[in-house]
Amino acid sequence: MGHCETYVGRDPMELPDATYLYTLALIAIGYVGFTAIVLILRQSLGGALSSLDALVARLFMVRGFVVTYLSMMPMLLASFELSRTTVWQVSSTIGGLSLVVVHVGYQVLRGQITGGPTPLHLWFYTLSGFTFGIALLANASAIVPTAIAGIYVTAVTLDMIQASVAFVHHFGLMIRELQTQRKRSVVASRGRAK
Repeated sequence: MGHCETYVGRDPMELPDATYLYTLALIAIGYVGFTAIVLILRQSLGGALSSLDALVARLFMVRGFVVTYLSMMPMLLASFELSRTTVWQVSSTIGGLSLVVVHVGYQVLRGQITGGPTPLHLWFYTLSGFTFGIALLANASAIVPTAIAGIYVTAVTLDMIQASVAFVHHFGLMIRELQTQRKRSVVASRGRAK
């Protein structure tokens, strides 16, 4: 269990946010599984994935795993009987770096694949995720020591919410693309039949 030494010489106490974070980890891992199912569905509906589709699918899975691991990180650190502040500072540092790398890394990889400009809605998703990462890095300095745990939980939760919204948006784009491909295919086959 996620325990943390509150004062030297006292018994360890469970972190107050442990149950919430365990629940968030379950939601995030469910999100990863759902992403995999949708990926299989996408392939069954319309051929091979493009390089960009494969990158986006990996991004969604990575984000789900990152949120899962970040949700468990404080309890792992607390098992070393660190102070609560240290637990949240280290968790915030690891979380902030993870989110910044994932969001900046996506833009770099996307640019290499497409060679084109990034659509505005993707900049929104990237900048919001990057902002959550920066908030966690700032939280590592315990600027608001009484809210350090709350800030951590909020930033990780908001990243999970943002990932799920981005996923639903991208899924809508994939369906629209598949419908357009099918219409073109029908028109082409009618043209050949004449």
